[in-house]
Amino acid sequence: MTDARNKQVYLSEIADGDRVDDLFLVLRREVKRKKDGNPYIFAILADRSGTAPCTIWGTATCGETLLEACAALEVGRVFRISGKVSAFNSSLQISVNEGVEYLGQPVPESTIEPADFVRMNTDIDALKRGVLDLIATIADPALKDVVLEAISGADGFFEKPAAKGRHHEYPGGLAEHTLETARIAAAGCDAIDLGSNRDLIIAGALLHDIGKAFSFERSGLCFVARPEYDLVGHISLGVTYLERFRSRLPPALFSHLTHIVQSHHGPHGEVACQTPEAWTVHIADYASATLREVADDQAALEPGSGTRTGRKSGGPVWRF
Repeated sequence: MTDARNKQVYLSEIADGDRVDDLFLVLRREVKRKKDGNPYIFAILADRSGTAPCTIWGTATCGETLLEACAALEVGRVFRISGKVSAFNSSLQISVNEGVEYLGQPVPESTIEPADFVRMNTDIDALKRGVLDLIATIADPALKDVVLEAISGADGFFEKPAAKGRHHEYPGGLAEHTLETARIAAAGCDAIDLGSNRDLIIAGALLHDIGKAFSFERSGLCFVARPEYDLVGHISLGVTYLERFRSRLPPALFSHLTHIVQSHHGPHGEVACQTPEAWTVHIADYASATLREVADDQAALEPGSGTRTGRKSGGPVWRF
């Protein structure tokens, strides 16, 4: 077995046909059923170089063992994964058969180096400076104070991810996506003279995903979604949180701000964008999320190859 204190293989290094026997962080896991009704486990593995899907099939006679393994496969912990790498839709995945026996318990935390398993591709201090610099450009003092207090009061805003498994799903991803969205929205406002309220566009962009700060909690080495993420939704959580600031702003301005937050999913959400400011934030949010998804899907491809269905973007991706 691999020395638990010396991880040897990273996901960015694996290739089609490789056999792997190494340590990986479990980000997600769920039991699914094959057509014959027998169970298998679908998981997302991670290390500092990226993520990869993993399908744990087990063997023909290990149904109960597989269910026990799923119960033991704790999200946020590191496990020994032994299986074979294969390409599916031009993306790599790991299949585990006989290696189920190693999933009964996680690797002791005292024997691993956390930096080997956590993707830290964000500079938290730089993100804080970027967000504060944008807040400083808001000319309306009342609105500026509300945005600053809202972000400062959202626990873990600069450390938490922006999603469970698609765009900006890593630590610091929420702040990174927020800053990208606000910068794109501000640039759009400056590029097209519509007479829009620039202060409101920046404020709405910086607060559009504020509810996600209340949607995740730490589990081991990663963040996992709280039940509210699916049961309530981050938009409702965000609008509810912002209610505490209602008396600090003129009624029309507060209503417009919450409309931007409520409608930032655009045609895919429950509330349609009904102002240029809301549309600007929606388009900026979509651009930041989509570009990150496509870039991550492209990074998983070999040069000169493509896929019809990117794992994150869901659409065709090519790597030249």
